[in-house]
Amino acid sequence: MVRSSLVLIFLMMAPLLTWGFSLQDISSFKQQALAKNLDQSSAWLKLGHYRKSLSGKYKSPIRGEFFIDQNGANDPKAELLATIDVLFDSKTSISQCKYLARTSWLKNTFDIDSSLLEKCPERAAWKDRLGATEAHLIFAASDLSSAPSSFGHTFLRLHNPKNTGQLDLLDYGINYAANTGTEDGALYAMKGLFGFYPGTYSMLPYHQKIQEYSNLEGRDLWEYKLNLSPAQVEFMIDHLIELDKAYAPYYFVDENCSSQMLELIEAASPNHNLTDKFHDMVIPLDTLKVLNSQGLLLAGKLRTSLQTEWRTRYAQLNFAERAALHSVLTTKSDQSHSYRALSKKEKAETLEAALSYLSIQEYREGKEYNEDKYKLSISRAKLGAITDPVTITPPKSPLLSPSTAAFYLGYGKNDEDDYYQFKYRRGFHDLLSDDSGLAPFSQLNFLTFDLRYAPSEQNWDLYQFVFLSAVSTSPWTQLEKPISWTMEVGTEPKLNPYVNGGVGASFDFPLMKATRWSLFAVSENSFLTNIPQPFLGAKSMFMMKWLDSFCTLFQNEYLYSTVRGEFQWNHLFAGSLSIGTTELRLEAERKDRIDQWGISVVLPTP
Repeated sequence: MVRSSLVLIFLMMAPLLTWGFSLQDISSFKQQALAKNLDQSSAWLKLGHYRKSLSGKYKSPIRGEFFIDQNGANDPKAELLATIDVLFDSKTSISQCKYLARTSWLKNTFDIDSSLLEKCPERAAWKDRLGATEAHLIFAASDLSSAPSSFGHTFLRLHNPKNTGQLDLLDYGINYAANTGTEDGALYAMKGLFGFYPGTYSMLPYHQKIQEYSNLEGRDLWEYKLNLSPAQVEFMIDHLIELDKAYAPYYFVDENCSSQMLELIEAASPNHNLTDKFHDMVIPLDTLKVLNSQGLLLAGKLRTSLQTEWRTRYAQLNFAERAALHSVLTTKSDQSHSYRALSKKEKAETLEAALSYLSIQEYREGKEYNEDKYKLSISRAKLGAITDPVTITPPKSPLLSPSTAAFYLGYGKNDEDDYYQFKYRRGFHDLLSDDSGLAPFSQLNFLTFDLRYAPSEQNWDLYQFVFLSAVSTSPWTQLEKPISWTMEVGTEPKLNPYVNGGVGASFDFPLMKATRWSLFAVSENSFLTNIPQPFLGAKSMFMMKWLDSFCTLFQNEYLYSTVRGEFQWNHLFAGSLSIGTTELRLEAERKDRIDQWGISVVLPTP
């Protein structure tokens, strides 16, 4: 009898022992939300990744299992009311544990007692193991050998304060990327440009991201601590949980890794408006500068890649050491004549370079060289501590890089005619640009309009439109023979289209700050009055960086016209002097027996 009474009392009290709110409470929350226009609040709009269109309506690109209301992606009010209905009603199948960030925001907004909310022990235990109280933004330098990495890449590192020093490799990285499968080439580029790939978040141990970007791809990483409180970092993690089974169309140009990192940071710190600074393109370098301008970037540090270390060691070797290095790596021993002819210190430097190179090859080839490295390490140890530590000159911070968009104002002469120039470059940089945060001696220009006014004719003319122009130069060594390449698509005067391209090799020389010579076999194809004008030949580019602020370019082309059956010499000299964020440029060119020169001022866009 007593036992039956206890069971009856327990059943009567069971509703009181679980979480949930009455219909009256839920109705009150909805009335408050409507009265305060919470659906228009910055915090709610950023939690839903809503953007306002020109028509004044809101729309979110997020798809998948994210919105509760059927029309939630297009109606922030309907989504808010549906969220209140579902998350505060214990009878629904949707758990607060799936929407931790929304639940936390509603709790603070309506001043709800935490004891009345659903308990999420599994989520809490997972976050405790993660132990993240800080977030760091990671910028991976640009890599022209990979289309989506041409502009650089940003992702996050969630830092556990227990992981001090090198233990920060045990932190976790948050990445947003396109799910491209195994596709590559032109189809891959086109689908990425037009949003045919889904973009999703992923979480991986940070050391795996180091292996991917720094060790395998040879890209330096810049790490910046974000000015977020531990509570904001926890809120960011809660929001990532909400996005677990969601996705959005990925566009290489705007809806990319960097735009999503900004939206994630905005959700954690809704008082900051970051994404509204971008209207057409979102370039990782520009997002760094926006974050820095709003006080969200704190201390930064550089994590150099194995490739940078290897190239630094190789550059410091003399000719005899380089010959011996090739022999050591070919035979995997120190018995060659070229090696034995070296001094003791030169032998040590050669072995250190060999070990550095083998470390890179392990990542590139996916195989281990433990036995070879062990043999060379023994030989190196026998020589003693006789070398100086390798000194890697750190590149300038990407925060100091020039504006990716710029205006050119200039004056010059084309043959005997004067002209005034107004030029606009939407992005990104050319061979004369300050290369802070960029791949040196590279070019990636797109959407460039060159307008010229001729006083003699009193009219403006579109002298040139460049849709895309890229130059990738990687230096040869005795061990590596990477391909350098160049390509350009655009129109010349009178809107005559052209397509140019070439492949070749590049070589570094120990002159001034840095010097590189590139030689290409080229094919240039223009269309004058719809008649193809193909040229075949060679192009030489001699690029010299005299100072951090001053560089020059000497370019020569020797082309053969397959239509006219004649040869053509083209020459170009250009120099650039940077003064703060402004550049002064001088260019002199002879093309198809026509001379022209010009001076211009390059100004960053506001």
